[in-house]
Amino acid sequence: MWGRAFELVTGDSLFEPKAGPNFSLEEDHLAHIIELLGMIPVLVALSGKYSYEYFNRKGDILCATVIINYDCFCTGDLRRIAVLRPWGLYEVLVEKYDFLLREASLFSDFLLQMLDFLPERRATAAQCLKHPWLKL
Repeated sequence: MWGRAFELVTGDSLFEPKAGPNFSLEEDHLAHIIELLGMIPVLVALSGKYSYEYFNRKGDILCATVIINYDCFCTGDLRRIAVLRPWGLYEVLVEKYDFLLREASLFSDFLLQMLDFLPERRATAAQCLKHPWLKL
């Protein structure tokens, strides 16, 4: 549902992963998700059948570099993609798609409620139907 909402509003896919010389399409997709939504909780990242193919396992600590305002932070993540450049959904909507600030705020809030990594915190369809963005 969230993917179609983004596509209908912007005309683009939210994530457009591509394989590189040293990483797979799937790993690039994970990198895009992390750049947009932040670090994947360890319990979620390591819970998949193929987690070991994409994530480092040093106890519960994953390792990668994140660049924020040209400063590097070791916060952990993917095996073969070492540098991530965070770009939040609100910023994407304002900077790439020229959304008005209020519209970007409401639409990003609408989508982010559906994109929570933890299923128990995600908005239900009924909750989404009550979101203020749908009343614009």
